[in-house]
Amino acid sequence: MKRFFQVLVVAALVLIVVGVARTNPTLAERWNGAAQSQPTTGFEAVSNTAAQPLSIVVTGSGSYLVGGVCMFNAEFKATDIKVNVDAEVPVKDSRKVPFGYPDQLYYPGCHVVHFKQDQAVEQANAEDGDWKVCFGKRSDMELTIYYYLDNPPGGSRVWIPLPTSVEGDYACAPALYTGVYMPAGKVIPGGPIPKTGPVGPTPPPGPGTVRPPSSPNVIRASGTYAMGGVCTLKVVYKTSGLMNRFYVEFPVEDTALVAFPDNGDLLFFPGCHVLHYQWAETQKNVTDKKGKWQICFAAPPTKKVTIYFYESLVHEDSSEQIAASWLALPTTVENGLACAPAMGTGVYVPAGQ
Repeated sequence: MKRFFQVLVVAALVLIVVGVARTNPTLAERWNGAAQSQPTTGFEAVSNTAAQPLSIVVTGSGSYLVGGVCMFNAEFKATDIKVNVDAEVPVKDSRKVPFGYPDQLYYPGCHVVHFKQDQAVEQANAEDGDWKVCFGKRSDMELTIYYYLDNPPGGSRVWIPLPTSVEGDYACAPALYTGVYMPAGKVIPGGPIPKTGPVGPTPPPGPGTVRPPSSPNVIRASGTYAMGGVCTLKVVYKTSGLMNRFYVEFPVEDTALVAFPDNGDLLFFPGCHVLHYQWAETQKNVTDKKGKWQICFAAPPTKKVTIYFYESLVHEDSSEQIAASWLALPTTVENGLACAPAMGTGVYVPAGQ
């Protein structure tokens, strides 16, 4: 995705804190902004702020949500240890790490730094506790969690698959190492997303890289359109001059900066990006008088799913500004699909708990 909004002062401070945590985690402990989150009860909210923290310091057993990106489960057996966990902002380092597997990496991941007696360690001792990192799973995707070490022997970073288990609505893997953890996967053929309408191209291959489709799926007529096996867009045009562009949207660093509600939900990437036009002019939103737009994602029957949206006026690099927070949309679930109105130009992603 793009780097197209003016970073607010708060966001800039978050980047500074997270950057310090990655380059010098011990120094990062001196920042008051590196929130020490309280554990959840089940999958409840983890702080008293309006959005999930992007960086936390974990010192007690529990389940912690980090920036809407991952959940970190900790069981402490010793008292002289702690863990710093952040939603990886930015992801430029991960993009450089070779990825030689057929799965597709879904950025951003979460960065984990283990400490013992206030010293960062490359690997936690299993006798000191048990740690897992979890990402939201979807019924239409098979996920494997990968990691790479911050400081690998020999200095060459490489993605390594982890034994990944399904725990309820989450894909989880051990998180004993200091490094970056990220889900990867592929769409399960024959999933609940219908294959009606034109389907856009898939991202080009590249080691350690996820890029959006190179050309858009352009919609000029009413109908139901599928995008990459991820979502469908139902369109009914009521007036002339209307057009849509439609993409699979992979999360990158800008996505992690968008404030996510502190309500226990976890985002299930990838999502889809819808752009509205009338007479070739971008529209921030459209009205019922102009038509009807509905976006749908696969919804497991055991999961409460809500589709979230944030405003993003363009898909590629631009100086345009995007909204600073995710908005929950009225979501209906029927026949295995979660659907919501898609009246705004921006990114749509399902989430749940």
